[in-house]
Parts: sequence; structure tokens; C-alpha cells
Amino acid sequence: MRFFYILLTLLLSLTLTGCGLQDLLGNKKKTSSPKTSDSKQVIGVALNDEDPNKILIQKGIEDMAKKENMEVKYLSASAAQSQGAGNNQQSKGSSGQSSGSKSNAKSKSGSNESSQSSNQNDDPLQGAKVLIYQGGKSQNLLQAASQSKVPILTIGQVPSGVKPVGVVLSNPESVGQLMAESALAKMQEGQLIFLQADPNDSASQSLVAGAKAVLSKNPKINLVVIGSPPGSESVARQSFIDYLQKNPGKVQGVLAQTEKLSAQASEVLKQMQLADKVFLVNGQANIQSLQRMASGGQIADVDTSPYLLGVNAYQWAQKIVKNEPLDITSSIPSDGGEIPAKILPVKPVTPENIALVQKSYVTTLNAAAQEQAAGQQQDQSGKQGQQGQGQANQGQSQGSQNASGQSAQGGQNQSQSGGQQPSTGLPAGVQKVTERVRTETTREYLDAQGKVIGTEKNANEQVRTIPPEMLLQNQPSASQKQSQTSGQDGKNGDKEQGDQKDKKNGGENGGNNSPG
Repeated sequence: MRFFYILLTLLLSLTLTGCGLQDLLGNKKKTSSPKTSDSKQVIGVALNDEDPNKILIQKGIEDMAKKENMEVKYLSASAAQSQGAGNNQQSKGSSGQSSGSKSNAKSKSGSNESSQSSNQNDDPLQGAKVLIYQGGKSQNLLQAASQSKVPILTIGQVPSGVKPVGVVLSNPESVGQLMAESALAKMQEGQLIFLQADPNDSASQSLVAGAKAVLSKNPKINLVVIGSPPGSESVARQSFIDYLQKNPGKVQGVLAQTEKLSAQASEVLKQMQLADKVFLVNGQANIQSLQRMASGGQIADVDTSPYLLGVNAYQWAQKIVKNEPLDITSSIPSDGGEIPAKILPVKPVTPENIALVQKSYVTTLNAAAQEQAAGQQQDQSGKQGQQGQGQANQGQSQGSQNASGQSAQGGQNQSQSGGQQPSTGLPAGVQKVTERVRTETTREYLDAQGKVIGTEKNANEQVRTIPPEMLLQNQPSASQKQSQTSGQDGKNGDKEQGDQKDKKNGGENGGNNSPG
């Protein structure tokens, strides 16, 4: 009975004091629950540095990421690639901003993030829910993804030894068909060389098959395929030179699958003085190839829509993260079986539409460059603001110590006065500062003789807002220098006045002693 009385008394006291048994035992629910509301989904991205359209693909990914609560984490095997890709861009899709110190700090393209995570737990894909992989020199990321069981989504090709969950690519068979159709319009018979990228890649094989299907309509055309596995472009170049030398006057044209192969072919044809006799068709439109075509260095190109590759790759990655079904249009064979594929249409680039295609590429690249510059500027402004504030305070104290006399005091008062702020030129009461940056590009289209046959002008205007305090932080040395200069002027002024006084006395004395 005494036990029940004690228990009843204890429960009554707990009720009156507002405590419960859960408080006595420890509120584990409050202390151990993870913070899931603020967590973001992470998408790892590893793009190929050697792709001439890498910036356009990246722009497509980032434009989509701005609209979603996703974080884009750029990854690479080499520090140089990471820094180059990471300068650029935002990593927070939900913020809708591709610039800023916070955004840049998170997206330093992977190099900083991947190296830090590698140092911590040797996992460059820490937190990533999916990896968008294009290729290049980052094969180690595929191994890391397999070990971490991170789904792999590839762009353009299927790497050997890996079975990705999907692949997004431009229609390779259509690319080959368009290249062959351009050749048929220029030749009726003779030999045609096809410079193939990777003979072992299924997409590359489909591209050659598409070209052969079209060229089979004319049996008088002999197609010669020269393959160049990754890293052996120099071997393919030498094979191309050897074939031209052994078959003088027989080769009518060259089809090159990639920009790297097209550039090498163009250079060889010029060196061998065959540029006017052997035509060139490129299969991967980019800024360099479009300029080459506009100047008469090649007759046709194929627009593979790199920006849309980035857009669709992100959309598929998002579906993978959310476990949503993919909008599969086809499949690609691989060592591990058929891979679900999203195949995008391509279009030919001809003399009739090259101006429009070129404008589209230039506009997108300019937009990416402006976003990159804005991000770097804000990132640098933030760093300079933090460093500059301390330097300004230190400079003011040094100026007051070094300055002497009334002139030094005046300089110190001027540097510390907050009314007009002459060091930055900002009027009093400024709450907002905007900058209007206007860039104008004039493009001229020339024929083979260098005569201008067309002119196009593009203007782009960007307005950005800069906090006034950031401007003050960015220019701490102005007041510092003014204070130190004023103080130094005070010393020099006192010295000069003393010297002039001595000279004056000496002159007067000398004048009194001189002959009248």
C-alpha cells in the first residue's frame, strides 16, 4: 500500500510540473530524427573535356537544374578538368541562380568537392543519387559509381564494361545518312574516305552503317573506313596521309565523324594542297566547324543539338532519382545487353541555314559565358569583401600612426568620414546599385576570296544589381591609400616648407651680400 502511495505521489508531481516519463527517459524523437526537409538530391555530372560542345551540354543541364530542388555536382578525374569545369557554374538547381559565391563554392566543378570528399572517405560520388557520364578521362568514376551502387546515365556512348541504366544520344544512324547524302550531292564516282571515331562503340558503328546504306545507291563510289580508337588519332591521321599518297587523284571527299578528326583532315588537305580538290563533311557541328564551313573549308555539317542533349540527360537523371518511368524511344546494344535509350533527332547544316545554326550556337555560348563571368565576379567580390574589410581597418590605423601634423590629421579625417564617401564615388544614402553591361558582336561571312558577302550583328544587354556595401568592401585600398598618402604628404609638406624657408633665408642673405 505504501508503494502505491509513493507511485501516485510521483505521478501527481510530474503532472503538476509539466514533465512526463518521456522527458525523464530522454526525448529520443527530437534528438535523433534526421533533418530531411533541408536535404537536396545530388546529381553527379562528368563531362568530356575534349568535346567541343561541352559548354552547350552543361548549359542545358544547368538551365534545367535551376527549376528543380536538385544540386549538380561536377566530377572529374583530373584537377585541371575539375577546375575548368567548375569555375563556371551553379550547383543549386533550386536557387535558380548560376552565379554567386555560395553557388560557386558548391559547384567548383567537382574538383574541389571531389578532391575533398576523396580525402575524407575516397568516395567522389558521396551523396549522389545518379551519375551523368559522358566519357573522357574519368573512367575511375565509373568504378566508384559501381562500388557505391550509383545508377549511371551516359551521354552519347555506352562505356565498355559498364551497363548504365540508360543512354541519351543524338541519332547516330541519321548522322551517317546526312553525311553520305552531302557526299552524293558532290560526287558520282571515285573513292570516299570515312574517318571513324571509335570502331568498337555501338553508336559509331550505327553511324557508319547509316552512311553505307545511303552510299549503296551508287555502286561507283568506294567507301574506305579508317578507324581511330580513343587515344590513337595520330595513327588515324598518318593512315589518312598514307592513303592519299598511295592513291593520288582518286579520293574525292572525306567524311569525318568528330570535330577532332575533321580538324585533322582539313589540316592534312591544306598541307597536301588538296583542299580545293577533296571536299570535307563534318558529323559534329560546333563553333569551329561552322566557321570552317562559312569560310569554304567544308561543304556540310550535322547539328547534333548538344544543348538538348544536356536538357534530356538531366530530365532522365531526375526521373531516375524519383523512380519514375523513362520515356524510352529505342535501345542500344552493349556487352551486358540492350540499354534503354533516348535518341534525339539531328538536322543537316547547309549553306542555306548555316547562318541560323551559327547564331543559335553563338547565342547559347554567349549566355553561358555571361553567367560564368557573373558568377566569378560575385564570388571574387565576396572574397575580396571579407579580406578587404580587415585590410581597410589595418590601413587606417597605419595611416594614422604614420601621418604627422595637420596635413596627416586631415587625411585621416577624410578617410574616416562616412558622409560623401569620396573613395568610391557613392553619394550619401545609396541603397541599391545597378550595372548595365552591353555587348555587341559583329559577324562577317566571307567567301573563298575573302570578300564579305554578309554581315550579322548581335547585341546582348545584361542588368545586374550590386549591394553598395560590396562596392565599399571591394575598394578598401582607396581610403587606405588616401590616408597614407595624406600622411606622407604632411611629412613631405613640412619638410618642403622647412627647405623652402632655409632657401629663402639663404637667398635673402645672399642678395644682401651681392653687388648692388
